[in-house]
Amino acid sequence: MHELSNILTELIFILLHFFVFMVNYFIAGKNLFYPSVLFSFLWAAILLTHLIFGLTVLNELFPITLETFFVMLIGTICFSFGCFIVTASIEQKNGSSPQVKATINQAYLKISLPLRILFVGIVVGGLPLYIMASYRVFLASQAENFFVGLRTELSFGEEDIGLTKYLISFSFVVFAISYYTSLKEGGILNKVLLVLSLVGTLVYSVFATGRLYYMIILAIYLGISYLHKNSFSLKKFAGLVSFFISLFILIGLIYNKGGDVEDSLTSNVRASSETTAIYLVSSITALDNEMQNKVKASYPGENTLRFFVKIGQQLNMIPNKKVGSILSPFVFIPYPTNVYTIYSAYIRDFGKLYAWFMIAFFGAVHTWIYHKAIKTKNLRYTLYYSFLLFPLLMSFFQDQYMSLFSLWLQLLFHVEIFLVLNKLFLGRSR
Repeated sequence: MHELSNILTELIFILLHFFVFMVNYFIAGKNLFYPSVLFSFLWAAILLTHLIFGLTVLNELFPITLETFFVMLIGTICFSFGCFIVTASIEQKNGSSPQVKATINQAYLKISLPLRILFVGIVVGGLPLYIMASYRVFLASQAENFFVGLRTELSFGEEDIGLTKYLISFSFVVFAISYYTSLKEGGILNKVLLVLSLVGTLVYSVFATGRLYYMIILAIYLGISYLHKNSFSLKKFAGLVSFFISLFILIGLIYNKGGDVEDSLTSNVRASSETTAIYLVSSITALDNEMQNKVKASYPGENTLRFFVKIGQQLNMIPNKKVGSILSPFVFIPYPTNVYTIYSAYIRDFGKLYAWFMIAFFGAVHTWIYHKAIKTKNLRYTLYYSFLLFPLLMSFFQDQYMSLFSLWLQLLFHVEIFLVLNKLFLGRSR
């Protein structure tokens, strides 16, 4: 990593990513939350962070080859292409630019208060059931530390939380609806419902032992704030991201990831700094290592079509195949990591062209929903735009689109059920 040629190569690709970002930024009317702007900025920032950490905290990182740099650069261009194809189509159809952010005070479809109370009640009322199910899983792990045992059993054991696991995705939707309504209507009762839903969501996330769940909460806040909060700013955005990184580190101590609450402060600061650096940038080097070793899927679609393979097997439509774990194996680069960026799963399944096509497709989906959210300001597209910020923001880490397909279906189901019930509740109240 210290060779001058490697540093210069990485600097060139960092500049190229920033160039793509600036092109996106000005074409999108200097709107940072336009999908391609956010995506290109994220990757430029991650590559810059990779270089800095490679020269400091992680100074033994393996160098990256030109092939991997080109894969990431072309991927960013493909995402941008997908975005602007959709935008151009909308502009041609409407005869005007859809880039201008709509006013905050557009017509607002009232949301039933009794229904929101019912949904928050389900989140809060389901907590004891979820905690008891978590404790049962912990006992099966036979570990001493509760969260370590729970995480180990959920990741590698045979025990399962059961049906209560669906309360996690349900709590995200309820929190998002509560925050949306609180911004739109205000009032003490709405704030109380928001606090209850947020606390419930945080408790579910803690017991789920996955720190990425906190990033979903962050995505919800960022998306809804951007669309509906007058005081939202880039300064607050940067501060919030910093807060969540600190929270990410703190929760890691509880899970014994990157430190231990029983160790000294100095030891924890050192371990947490290195672990956080590994989380942020190791995936790029791991992707390069995987590509150079030409790692392939055991069968076509093993990684990105996992959900459909499982469904096909249950319906006896396809032969039984071993569906691999969503957790990838650890590699040493030389630091241990098991994340490989968004590109890995798609390249392993069908190659680089498939990866670039899917990246462009995701860019198009993001942008279509973005324009819907900007134009309508309604609950449905606000929620979908906010939820989709999560896989976009985590694209440097690992694939969260197809790998979490079942989660997206759960969120879709919860949102649409709420909207149907909302019409029924409002109809009865008239």
